[in-house]
Amino acid sequence: MRLSGTATASLFVHLVDIGNGVEESTGLVVGAEGAASWPSRLAVAVRAAGGALSTDATGAEDRKVGELGAQASFGPAKWLVLFGGARSRVYSTAVARQRWNTVELGAQAHADFATMPVRAVLQGGIFPVVSVHGLPKPDVAFTGAAGLEYRRGSVTGAVFYELERYDFPDSGSGRRLEQVNQLTLRFSVRLRPGEAR
Repeated sequence: MRLSGTATASLFVHLVDIGNGVEESTGLVVGAEGAASWPSRLAVAVRAAGGALSTDATGAEDRKVGELGAQASFGPAKWLVLFGGARSRVYSTAVARQRWNTVELGAQAHADFATMPVRAVLQGGIFPVVSVHGLPKPDVAFTGAAGLEYRRGSVTGAVFYELERYDFPDSGSGRRLEQVNQLTLRFSVRLRPGEAR
């Protein structure tokens, strides 16, 4: 078994459009992740993150965001990983809280550069389960990411652009559209050297 620990820092951008303009909230979100993998190409990970988001939108409040998640993955090929996970994310202000519970299914593909310890990563997924307090189930819910990883011994550094999109049904006053964009830096350390085969 191989263990690893990861620290993350993300520029988090939350966009909400309810038909009268886009409300944008931005801030720094930091997180930590612990993972274990086995020679069978199976891996599990748990993650926690949180931060503060500010907005200049009229009538909107600054908020905090926090999330907890777990993920299991399997690599059927050296270049491909299939994964599934669950996450609970909470947006909170001084007077209200909104919880998002999601289940994600997706795949990640990567390609190594022949002459350097760098690889490109492309990821996509869907949210078959989305439960949001006070909102109906979205008609469309998906995620995507692209990035680069640099590996040196037991240390891996990475930069990723990540996107989440949720399109809610028309409630009579217009459709609600929400999107999360993140530019994330990741720093991982393998705690027990060894490669999963």
